[in-house]
Amino acid sequence: MKTNPVKLLLVALLSTFIFHPSSLLAQGALTPPGAPAPTMKTLDQVEPRIPIGISTTPGDATAIFKITNSGSYYLTGNVYGQTNESGIVVAADNVTIDLCGYALIGSTTNSQDGIRPSGTHQTITIRNGVITGWGGNAINASVFGFPMGASLNRCVYEDIVAHDNGGGIFAGSSSSIFRCVSRNNKGTGIILSNSSGVCQDCLSDSNQGDGIDCFEGATVIHCSVQGNTGVGIFCYNSQQTIIGCNVRNNGGGGIYAYTTLVRDCNIDGNTGYGVQIIFGSMIEGCNIGNTSGSGILGGNIGGGPGKSLIHGNNIHDNTVGITLTNNPGNCIYGNTLRNPTNLNVGTGNSAPSSSDPTTAGPWYNIVL
Repeated sequence: MKTNPVKLLLVALLSTFIFHPSSLLAQGALTPPGAPAPTMKTLDQVEPRIPIGISTTPGDATAIFKITNSGSYYLTGNVYGQTNESGIVVAADNVTIDLCGYALIGSTTNSQDGIRPSGTHQTITIRNGVITGWGGNAINASVFGFPMGASLNRCVYEDIVAHDNGGGIFAGSSSSIFRCVSRNNKGTGIILSNSSGVCQDCLSDSNQGDGIDCFEGATVIHCSVQGNTGVGIFCYNSQQTIIGCNVRNNGGGGIYAYTTLVRDCNIDGNTGYGVQIIFGSMIEGCNIGNTSGSGILGGNIGGGPGKSLIHGNNIHDNTVGITLTNNPGNCIYGNTLRNPTNLNVGTGNSAPSSSDPTTAGPWYNIVL
């Protein structure tokens, strides 16, 4: 049998392509592009923040630790107080302190503040831990504290439990407090200083002063304020806003409102008054009950016109419903008063009332 030479040539060529494909591909350069680079992260890359300690934030005669440079700092364990010293002193702008779930424990009655400033600084964040047992405040950031003239302004405090200190969280101006607890302190639980501070989703409980004190422009929203020796929420100056708060069983009264909006609050079981209004306030949509005095009490400074609006509140089971006998110029409408039905508004106030809700107009107060 004859062999076709053309077929043999084709078989040979196909064999080359099938069994030796690498011979058809170009080879890459064999010279390395550079020295081998590390593949592991450094410690600074894993944890770029600065641990608080004697080598990184050494203290002095007034403080266990002192932060003198901007940066992000964190605790690596509990801190215990010393006589006549504060726990952490902040002496720089733009500082974040993460307590990392640890506690600042002022273990002596002669300890100072848990955290305080040295000089005036701003943009400080303190979060996530416990501050307890200090002779001064848990956090003392305001010009009204000690030392005089020192403050931390435009700050954020969040997820802090401050209990059994000389005072609670004393914030500087334009500062915000979120999800904090201030309990069993010897002074006021939370203080918001001037210029639009915010306190939201906080608890101020069983302090020996007021629950929350707030100054001009402050906002208190969705907070629980209960069992404090003083006033539940005390508003100084003007233009405060209080919304959706639970204010109960405070010994000095519920809410002291100076040119303040109080809306959608539950105000119950307070001694003396539920809400005391001082000039140009608005009390709306609140449940005010079980007070040993008046549910709503007037108290203008100097006896001037009230210029307050009291609307749509449920006022019940107080010793007196509303007392504005010496406070003319207020508008009181759409409230419900029960047990007792006292609507002591005196002259010069607008307060139509009816005992029949089926025939009363929308502006009428319903006394049942």
